Amino acid sequence: MWIFEVKRSSQKSRDPMQASFFTNYSIDDDTHALVREAIQNSLDARSKKETHQPVRVRFFVGTHDAGSKIMDSYISDEAWKHFNAFDNGLKSPPTRADDCKFLVYEDFHTSGLIGNESATEPEKGNSFYYFMRAEGQSGKDEGERGRHGIGKYVFPYTSRIRMYFAATVRESDSRCLIAGQSVLKSHSVDGVKYTPDGWWGTKLDCGIDDYLQLPIEEESNWLRLKQDFSLNRERTQSGLSLIIPYINDDVDVAKLGEHAVKEFFLPILHNQLIVNIQSENIDF
Repeated sequence: MWIFEVKRSSQKSRDPMQASFFTNYSIDDDTHALVREAIQNSLDARSKKETHQPVRVRFFVGTHDAGSKIMDSYISDEAWKHFNAFDNGLKSPPTRADDCKFLVYEDFHTSGLIGNESATEPEKGNSFYYFMRAEGQSGKDEGERGRHGIGKYVFPYTSRIRMYFAATVRESDSRCLIAGQSVLKSHSVDGVKYTPDGWWGTKLDCGIDDYLQLPIEEESNWLRLKQDFSLNRERTQSGLSLIIPYINDDVDVAKLGEHAVKEFFLPILHNQLIVNIQSENIDF
């Protein structure tokens, strides 16, 4: 289910600004930012058990017709109120009557999002915390790519509703965790003010007016996600699968391929990286 937190009077109204870091001379377009940051993260998450294997990443572009009702399982009527709120910062968000063009990004021979998924403070090596709970923080060491904690913003930024789902099989314990997020502006729904962050998953009550968002772990959710979005990952393969629904119109396989080659031709040539790019009728 989707969880949006009601804004308390003591909290600031927030307009997350991480996207501004990608509008500079070194980035050609939004797809360029996505490819560069995604693959950099995957290379840094290389498996410690399969060091002889190249990291493999996969981009897949697909579409769900609105008439299929597939997205109804992931976005409720109540959630659509948030994605279509007039003050949420989205310029031209889709509605549930629109087809859903989506992007899947998966990496293999990587560790997945590891660490205590209930942690609410930084922990060394807890990539789950830094990816799902932190803003402007990074758990990476000196010399690693993407140390400013902003690269992950390319995933919601690629979506017209600033949303993604993350399904990770963890090398550390073989568990499969699924969660989703959306990053809007502070916004109002039915006269109630909400914070920017939406969470798809479950929650643990932590006392009066307090709770902790947690991922879902049921096998049935994994199997549905795998089928609905054509994931290649098997439950025995550690790594991260990201699903970005309602992607921007200019994201296509040609741009994905162009930027992957430009940015990562050396690790590809040295057999440190394999990149697969697919759509319903293209595979290369």
